[in-house]
Amino acid sequence: VELYWETCWNGRQVERLSEVFHDPYTHGRTEYSPTLMAGIIQETLLEFPDMQVKVKETRVVDDAVIARSTFVGTHGGEIFGLPPTGKNVELPPLDVFFFREGRVWLYWHLTDYLPILTGIGAEVRLGDHVANWD
Repeated sequence: VELYWETCWNGRQVERLSEVFHDPYTHGRTEYSPTLMAGIIQETLLEFPDMQVKVKETRVVDDAVIARSTFVGTHGGEIFGLPPTGKNVELPPLDVFFFREGRVWLYWHLTDYLPILTGIGAEVRLGDHVANWD
């Protein structure tokens, strides 16, 4: 898990993802490969070029590692069709890594995208009503 966050994400060494994940592995309910994960990281870095992951807590439960972290970055590229704003965002993902033979065979990732939208000043609508965060 440390290799994944510190080396692959923060160190931008996506070529090392095969040391973390089986090929293939299951990401949620979908079969993925380390190459597909590299694409996710690279796309995220186009949207937030200075993105850093700060791991707040990890817990080992049997063959799984649960990680609570914070993604911190500046909106420097288009996301959700919205142009870059230069605003800082912080979002709290939750990740569960299931290990077999020293590598991840199943990965669950939960991200709350609302902090991105509010962080970049996007208008969030609920039907015809604009959400007010004040």
